[in-house]
Amino acid sequence: MSIMDFEKEFEKIRPYNDSEVPEAIDRLISNENFKNVKQFLGSKEELKQIKTIEEFQTTYSQKFVQKTIDDTTDGLSSSGVEAIRGKGHLFIANHRDIILDSALLQHLLQKKNIPTTEITVGDNLMANPLFHDLGKLNKVFTLSRGGGKIQMYKNAILHSKYIHNLIREKNESLWIAQRDGRTKDGNDKTQQGLIKMLLGDRKDIIPTLKELAIVPVSTSYEYEPCFKGKVREIYISLNEEYTKEKNEDMQSSVTSMFAYKGRIHLAFGTPLNKTLSDIENKKLSNIEIVDTYVNEIDKEIYQNYKLWPNNYIAWDILNNKENYTEKYTAENKLKFEKYIAESIKDIEGDKNQIKKIALGIYANPVSNKLSANNK
Repeated sequence: MSIMDFEKEFEKIRPYNDSEVPEAIDRLISNENFKNVKQFLGSKEELKQIKTIEEFQTTYSQKFVQKTIDDTTDGLSSSGVEAIRGKGHLFIANHRDIILDSALLQHLLQKKNIPTTEITVGDNLMANPLFHDLGKLNKVFTLSRGGGKIQMYKNAILHSKYIHNLIREKNESLWIAQRDGRTKDGNDKTQQGLIKMLLGDRKDIIPTLKELAIVPVSTSYEYEPCFKGKVREIYISLNEEYTKEKNEDMQSSVTSMFAYKGRIHLAFGTPLNKTLSDIENKKLSNIEIVDTYVNEIDKEIYQNYKLWPNNYIAWDILNNKENYTEKYTAENKLKFEKYIAESIKDIEGDKNQIKKIALGIYANPVSNKLSANNK
């Protein structure tokens, strides 16, 4: 089927365009919850002056992210962004924070005078009208989830067509997480289903993926966003299915926004088209191609993940070794141990097991990087 056959469906999931900005602004300022975000967006009079998506991102989104960096972190660093040339990339990123992961990438791109990307967000997070309008003003493309197998297959084809049209025809870029939901345990693993969705109904795997100009992105937080909540969820999930409370994702987003995050590093990896050519030369089956490509994405994310003293301390404690003592000081270790103890003190259950989970969240990136470097 041609792109023309999907254009009506694209209208339901695309971000707003410039002509829709004034009405979206009107809805924002008339929303009963506007008072809760007014401090970030400014006065109604100021908002009404905004006429384009670029103006909204520059005037509000960029300033909000910069304020978050100034108030809750010890700085944002980056690597590899200089190698990003032109538009039309699919940035496949690890996912540690619901909002900040993609927001930080937009912030860096704007700082480098590189056009911002569209952002993939699940429809479960877009149900709130206020967040829906804020998201669409920030170039959010809605990923439809749920339904039976047939509906899920139709959704996958729709998403694939949209993404290929965005990157290949419109020469725009897109941020998408490597998995559904945030990484909870520190293991940034790409879901095979993501690659299968990108392929849609096409069988020519290598050319289809090459069209997307995929770049892996690693975001590394010195202090894990929503750490306590992640530890608790993993622990509960060991014995029963974890059920989220109503609006838990939104509450996590707000909590994380104001929590201290230490240093943050965002690394743009190597575009993977050469890797695809290497895979093509191996004459693998389609299943093997997807498996190999997923592993290459993971390897790139692991290798570019910035390890902080906390990661090395957790690995040494968890493994009862002193392999990385040159990476941290006694003061670093004492501070981290106090942080772990404080974070888990109110989580009910087996404290030894809970502590092991907490340490694992920080230690796993070290193990993954060792594996990726074949050491």
